[in-house]
Amino acid sequence: MTESIMSIGVGILGLSAIGLIGGTVLHYASKAFRVNGNPLVDSIDELLPQTQCGQCGHPGCHPYAEAIANGEAINRCPPGGQATVDRIANLLGIDSLELDADENIIEQDLVALIIEEECIGCTKCIQACPVDAIVGSNKLMHTVISSDCTGCDLCVDPCPVDCIEMVPRPKAPDSWVPEHPDLISSDRFTKGELPPESPCIRCGACATVCPAHLQPQLMLFALKAGALNHAVHEGLTDCVECAACNAVCPSHIHLAEWFRLGRFQAEKVSAEKQLSLEARERFQTRNARLKRIAAEQDLKRSVRRAKSGEALERARKLREAAS
Repeated sequence: MTESIMSIGVGILGLSAIGLIGGTVLHYASKAFRVNGNPLVDSIDELLPQTQCGQCGHPGCHPYAEAIANGEAINRCPPGGQATVDRIANLLGIDSLELDADENIIEQDLVALIIEEECIGCTKCIQACPVDAIVGSNKLMHTVISSDCTGCDLCVDPCPVDCIEMVPRPKAPDSWVPEHPDLISSDRFTKGELPPESPCIRCGACATVCPAHLQPQLMLFALKAGALNHAVHEGLTDCVECAACNAVCPSHIHLAEWFRLGRFQAEKVSAEKQLSLEARERFQTRNARLKRIAAEQDLKRSVRRAKSGEALERARKLREAAS
């Protein structure tokens, strides 16, 4: 009887020890591997254009991402266009929707322009700009940093003298104009003209002559399929555009031109992504600054109220003493 009781006691103690150790491990894991925020919200936010324009009905891109994660419609971002709606739908695994916006507005790429001769320096546009793209000071002329402006037009309405206009964004000239590449084997074709392309036969000849040790045919397949990211992964940005692959291709595929176009598009996408990241950082910095200023003002008001209360209390005591 005693042995059975001891066996039961040992079993209970063993289970208690296992439970205690397991609880400790789970508690540590919950703190060590805790994920701050909602990963889905962050993923949606990365797909949005970061213009912080409020056209979706929310004060910024991150609040809209939170709303989408909670079930709101995914088609309310005019700056992002239909492509953004499709990417979000693909992320969430749902059917895409038609963009809920005026087509004329979607096609416009505008920036704010301050008519400096009429600006009175009221700073109301500076306060309204969500990405700090306007510089100036009180009673001094303001101006817009067009490269930072996202075209949200939130600065137009607050201006008391109507000196802000939305104008087309200045376009930089293209850094490359498509043209036939120079051929290494200049005597291969008459007068340097390229014959029509034939389907790729996957011979691998282009890979054998590539000085950068790339796989041109894989990059070509990715570009033709519209998979720009995959083409970059295969080394598109490392291509030196020597056109050696053109010279040996038995199908007469204009590989060098494909890669030039692909590099140009990849650089454009990278630049747009960088601008979006910078706009989001400015938006977050601005919000943090405004919260800090609001907290400082609340503290000053609290101090003033405390001093006023102390002064009133002293005055009351003096009146009581005098009476």
